[in-house]
Amino acid sequence: MSIAPSPARVPAASPVLTDTDEADAFVGELSRRCRGEVLTGRTLRGIYATDASLYQQFPRAVLVPRDEADVAAAVRVCAAHRVPITPRGGATSLSGQTFGPGLVLDFSKHMDQVISVDAEAGTAVVQPGVVRDRLNAQVAEHGLHLSPDPATGSRATVGGMIGNNTCGTRSVVYGKTIDSVISLRCVLADGTVADFTPCDDQTWQARARGEGVSETEARLYRGVRDLVLKHQDAIRTGYPEVLRRVSGYNLDEFVDGAGYTGDIGPRREHNQGHRTWNLANLMVGSEGTLGLITEATVHLEKLPEATALVIVHFDSLDASLRHVDAMLEHKPSTVELLDDIVIREAKVNPSTKAMCNFVEGEPAAVQLVEFFGDTPEEAADRAENFARDMAVRGIGYAHPIRTDPKGMADVWNTRKLGLGLISNNYGPLKGKDFIEDACVPTRHLADYIQKIQKLCQENGIDRLALYAHASVGVVHVVPALDLHHDDQVETMERVAEQAFAWVMEYGGSWSGEHGDGQLRGQFLPKMFGPELYGAFREVKSLFDPHNLMNPGKVVDADPMSEGLRYQVPGYNKRIAEVRTLHHHRSQGGFQLAVEQCNGVGACRKLGSGTMCPSYMATRNEKDTTRGRANALRLAMSGQLGPDPMAALAGDGVKGVLDLCLSCKACKTECPNAVDMGKMKADVMQIRHDRYGASLGYKLLGRMPDAAARIAGPLAPLIQLPLKIPGVRFVMEKLTGIDRRRPLPAFSSTTLARELGGRRPRSEVEAPRGPVVLFDDTYASYMEPGVGVAAVELLEAAGFRVTLADAGCCQRPRLSKGLVREAKQLGTQTLRNLDGFAREGLKIVCLEPSCASALVDDLPDLCDDGEEAEMGRRVAEQVRMIDVFLDEEGVELESSVGDTLLHGHCHQKAMFGTASTKRALGAGCTEVDSGCCGMAGSFGYEHMNVSEKIGEDRLFPAVRGAAAAGKTIVAPGLSCRHQILDFLGVEAKHFVQAVRVRGAATGVARTTATQDSSEAAGRAPA
Repeated sequence: MSIAPSPARVPAASPVLTDTDEADAFVGELSRRCRGEVLTGRTLRGIYATDASLYQQFPRAVLVPRDEADVAAAVRVCAAHRVPITPRGGATSLSGQTFGPGLVLDFSKHMDQVISVDAEAGTAVVQPGVVRDRLNAQVAEHGLHLSPDPATGSRATVGGMIGNNTCGTRSVVYGKTIDSVISLRCVLADGTVADFTPCDDQTWQARARGEGVSETEARLYRGVRDLVLKHQDAIRTGYPEVLRRVSGYNLDEFVDGAGYTGDIGPRREHNQGHRTWNLANLMVGSEGTLGLITEATVHLEKLPEATALVIVHFDSLDASLRHVDAMLEHKPSTVELLDDIVIREAKVNPSTKAMCNFVEGEPAAVQLVEFFGDTPEEAADRAENFARDMAVRGIGYAHPIRTDPKGMADVWNTRKLGLGLISNNYGPLKGKDFIEDACVPTRHLADYIQKIQKLCQENGIDRLALYAHASVGVVHVVPALDLHHDDQVETMERVAEQAFAWVMEYGGSWSGEHGDGQLRGQFLPKMFGPELYGAFREVKSLFDPHNLMNPGKVVDADPMSEGLRYQVPGYNKRIAEVRTLHHHRSQGGFQLAVEQCNGVGACRKLGSGTMCPSYMATRNEKDTTRGRANALRLAMSGQLGPDPMAALAGDGVKGVLDLCLSCKACKTECPNAVDMGKMKADVMQIRHDRYGASLGYKLLGRMPDAAARIAGPLAPLIQLPLKIPGVRFVMEKLTGIDRRRPLPAFSSTTLARELGGRRPRSEVEAPRGPVVLFDDTYASYMEPGVGVAAVELLEAAGFRVTLADAGCCQRPRLSKGLVREAKQLGTQTLRNLDGFAREGLKIVCLEPSCASALVDDLPDLCDDGEEAEMGRRVAEQVRMIDVFLDEEGVELESSVGDTLLHGHCHQKAMFGTASTKRALGAGCTEVDSGCCGMAGSFGYEHMNVSEKIGEDRLFPAVRGAAAAGKTIVAPGLSCRHQILDFLGVEAKHFVQAVRVRGAATGVARTTATQDSSEAAGRAPA
């Protein structure tokens, strides 16, 4: 089947700017008339050229508006210069709504406020850039929430939800975003600011006459009324009768009996009934094509008093879909599908594997069925009755119930990461969203999916993942394709055309929640028919006569195969020129490691987790993992210049990578496991090869060499000149090391000297046998007291301790892009450790960043063959000391009373903090503190950002804990120094805060303890 061609496009008054002088005039006027940041550099424009969809289009410029006045001014400038304009929030769009060829407006940084909350009325007034979960955190104290709940709620903005008419998991109860919108304040295509509020017929007619509104608004009131009356028969019959329809414009909101009239979904008493004369209803779902939202009044639902969850396990996917209607008989709040691909990946993915204890056996699919209740008992009873009925009817083979908050949160967090999980497979074949959003009546769902499976098989698609909203007939179907190749693009088109035909046959909607954008725009003429589609074009022309508001979306869209991000001419050829020292084996090489980012934007979350700390501080898109990955992709594919290596080494890419802390949080918190820290190291080496490494990079990267030379009795004297202000000022100018930050200090003794006179333990004294302690640079030359405490703890636990004396883990060099040096020296470190590994001895680390280098970075630098095998052997034997003692069954207890734990970023990303918490016992509280902001040398070069990151969550928690008399425990040396530098609070390493249960207290310490205290707060980790 082929898609009917679109009618002729709505003509623009003049083409998009191409002349340089005219373009410069546009940017100049924009900069003069707007207070927000105007971004014009090619790299910065490039990271706004994509969203979470398959597409890419460079904008002419980007504006980050500060307020409504900026938005109105920008629209007027664009109108004068005939420049298209596209609004953007979290840019999690899967259909390609948030990019454009003209000016992109990023509402997410400044226009992100909750203006007011009326708890009694259950309403909130918000700016478009406020993140849905942040709004809900603020109104939760009133027992309220904005009820549409997309999986991207941690970064999806309310403006984006309105523009897309977002639905989410529980739409069977709460409906779509339109069911929560009361009124909107908008900037129209000519710069007019208008308030669209509910009104009766009399008020509508008064506004149409111009009473109390501008002439522009009056023209819209007249035009919409005339258009609706003219096409009311087509409107009444032309919309699919399914709850989840978000295609086209919402003209059905103005005609009784049009669109979905089923018995599920909410009743909108707060919005004056089902059909309302309210132009806001037309703006919802319009994807920025009719105007720009600057303020929204939204309805807030009461939070459910209690919930319970049943996980129904099936031996076949088909069975899980055949019984959806039987599940809906019990009136659940949702029924959500996860197939075996999602489940298998969730079991091994670092971001979800700890959450997957809800899966029993090897199901082909599970359905997550949730129930609300006025009390926990009622919710649990409903879940138990449901599970019992399913078992009696033979629906599913297992029906575990979760009623505890953590257990349910684990299930839902796994579900929310579904999109990332299915695209996190090795190799170039990735799940692609192009038929994922179809909605069909639930009675046809199993048949539709069965046909899609067969269709994909016939087209050579071997991997097909399915998940999401079975309760409303929206199962996200995601075939795996490699869209670098033309034949795969053709396959995508063939599959999409046939799938669309079946959706129409079943009376469904081609978009159930993700909207039209470019991806589905070409299908709308066939879906709605010529009259209704023509009415949509009339609406567009009425609101936007010059076709400048997000053109090419909803109506008059380009074909779905145009503008694909991997179809840039010569893309593969250019990438082949890029060579890196890391192999990026787990993802198939540097190219695939970069392209592992699919744009879902999990790195844009705020106030929770660690990724991405610099974005949380700056709120700039360039400081997200996504922004950095986009910059690398553009550079390596020749889009930032004809020479990929020169582009990667260039100032544009450097500016995007500068604030990456290499915290490795993206390696696990990103569902696609994008390891930006490792990629940054490679790109920095490419820059060093072209321009040379700076003095500051060399000093900080080679710090372990200096530590080994300086530490000892003369260390204080050698470092004395560095305390002179004038010397620090000159040093800042030469090296970039902030003169306000205390410098690294080396101890007047060393760990080897402190342990030199210790008698080796006998087999009787060490019944647990030998263990190797990796004596890192920090414990050896900066805080030997930590190393001594570790040896004493291990010996008290019954181990015979051998110092590795193997050399540095090379983390400092890696962090400064001295990767070639790190490869050479790190390979020798691994060789030195390999002897222990061959003996089967565990190699225990004190510093999380050292452990991560030994487990991940250095092995990936090893050349293929025996070197790689050596790296693998060593990595398998490396343990963090808390994990090692936990695995060995050593019973520990706190030696310092109640504690506040702050885990190091690398610890949280790769090893977890569970063992530390168990050892510290019930008196331990772990703060969701994100990154401390020090991150090795980062805090020395970016002190202001470093402080802001710390203030996000860590510093307030430490102040409160310290005031309460708790001991701060921070296994990372960087973290301990950050806390000391800014708060004056001395934190302890894990080994200084625990003892073997029942062991004597007050173990004598050597002079290393004093030296450790003196050195605290002075060394990068």
